[in-house]
Amino acid sequence: MKAEVLSYLYKKTRENVINRIYKNQNKSCRPRDLEEAVDIGDKKLKSLPRLLCTFPIPNNIGVNLYGLYFPSPLTLASFKDDLEIIDVWLSLGLGGACIKTVMREYSAGNKRPLLREIRVNGYDCLINAMGLPRRGVEAKIKELEHSNIFSHNRPIGLSIGGDSLAEYKYNFDLLDNYLSTKVNCQFYYEINVSCPNTPEGQSMTKHPELLVDLLNYMRERTSTIIGAKFSPDATDKDLLELCKLLKVFPKTYVNLGNTSFKKCEDINLPVYAISIVGGVLSGPALYPRTLEMTRLIAPTGIPIIATGGVDSVRKVKELLDNGVSLVGMATAVVRDMYCIPKINQELSKMY
Repeated sequence: MKAEVLSYLYKKTRENVINRIYKNQNKSCRPRDLEEAVDIGDKKLKSLPRLLCTFPIPNNIGVNLYGLYFPSPLTLASFKDDLEIIDVWLSLGLGGACIKTVMREYSAGNKRPLLREIRVNGYDCLINAMGLPRRGVEAKIKELEHSNIFSHNRPIGLSIGGDSLAEYKYNFDLLDNYLSTKVNCQFYYEINVSCPNTPEGQSMTKHPELLVDLLNYMRERTSTIIGAKFSPDATDKDLLELCKLLKVFPKTYVNLGNTSFKKCEDINLPVYAISIVGGVLSGPALYPRTLEMTRLIAPTGIPIIATGGVDSVRKVKELLDNGVSLVGMATAVVRDMYCIPKINQELSKMY
C-alpha cells in the first residue's frame, strides 16, 4: 500500500514538473528538452527523507550469478552516473546496479536538446542524445571512495568504455587497482561494446578480435565476473557469434541489450528536436526485441542480463522463464521509481 501511494504521488509530481518545463520552453520558443526536468528531479530525489525510499526485499526472489548474490533479479542498467541517485534506487529494492559507462577523460556530452518523450508503436518511450557525459575514470574512483553505494552489500557493476582498445585497458586497470583493495566489496565488470551514441561505440562489435584481446587482458588480471553489453541493433548471427566467443572465458555473462539508435525522421520528429539529428530509443517499444534476443541466446548456456523495455512484473517473469538470470531496468525507474518495490512484491507472490 505504501509503494502504491508513493508511486501515485511520484508520477503526479513528475507530470506536473514536466508540464511546467514544457510551458516555459514554449514561451521562450525553445525546443522541448526533458533534461531540464531531470535536473530538477535529481535534486528533489536527493532531498527525499530516506523513510520514503526504503523498502525490504522479499527473501524468496534472490539470484546467484557465479557466487555473486543479487537479493532481487531487478538491477539498474548502466545509464546513470550520479551515485547519490543510484544509492536511493538501491534502497528501494534493486538487487544490484551498474554505473554509467566510465571513460578516461571528462566529457560534458552532447549539446542540448538531448532528451524527448515520444510515442513509438503505441508506447511512451524516451529518445536521448546524451552521448557519454562523465567525469572521467580518476574522478569516478574518487566519487566511489566517498559514496555509500557499497554499503547496501549488493553487487555493483562498473561499465567500461573506450574510444580505443588501449583506453578500455587503461580504464579497467585504474578501476581494478582501486576495487581490488576494497574489503567486503561486491562488484563486477561490464564491457560496453554497444554504445550507439558515440562515434566508436560499437567498434568491438564490428571487430570481435579486439573484444577477445580485452577479455584476455582482463581475465589475466582479475577473477571477477565480466560481462559484455550488446546492442539490439546487432544481427542475430552476430549476437550468436559474439556470445559463443564470450562463453569461452570463465565467469562471463552477456547483457542483451542496449538502446536502439533512431534518426529523428524515423520516429516522426523534426530534425532540430535532437541536437545531433538522432538519438537512442529506450522504453517499452524495445521489449519485443529484448525477449527475442534472450530466446535466441539462452540455448547457448551463457548467463543473460536482459535490458530493454522492462516495466512490469509480467515482463520480468517472462524473461526469467525464458532463461534470463537478471533483468536490467532504466526508463521504467525514471518514470516511476516505486515500480521497484511493487515488482519485487508481485514477483515474490509468484514463487
